[in-house]
Amino acid sequence: MNPRDGLLDTRVKDIIRSGPASPVDDENVLTTAPSATVFECIGRMAERDVGSIVVMEGDSIAGLFTERDYMQRIALEGRSSDETEVQEVMIEDVVTVRLNKPLEECLRLMTRLRCRHLPVVDEDGSLMDIISIGDGVKQIIETAQRETSRLRQYVTGTYAG
Repeated sequence: MNPRDGLLDTRVKDIIRSGPASPVDDENVLTTAPSATVFECIGRMAERDVGSIVVMEGDSIAGLFTERDYMQRIALEGRSSDETEVQEVMIEDVVTVRLNKPLEECLRLMTRLRCRHLPVVDEDGSLMDIISIGDGVKQIIETAQRETSRLRQYVTGTYAG
């Protein structure tokens, strides 16, 4: 990304951790099988300090399980997390985004859907990474800091151009 680009120019590909050529692995995106228990998923999420886990059926996204799902579908319903399979409580209609999607559109989508995570897929629909609202906020802060620095340089006459 060009350092002069602002938030409106930022694309998903500019902020994801794994590059387009990187395969999905447990370091980039936390994934699980549909038959895993919610307890196992929550333990892995806590270990990695992340708020979601992508449920995979082979190479396809079967669902998404988040902290919010745990609270609403396990804790509040009095279910047992060590007896409930994640496929029973996951979000099945997962909204995904592609690499060229503008970050601003992703943030609007997350706000509209009231979600905090969007899996990133390639042209074939294969999982590449996941972006969070936190990733978007971090990018907004970095963009604002760069722009503030440029404006200060301009005002003080030290802007190189």
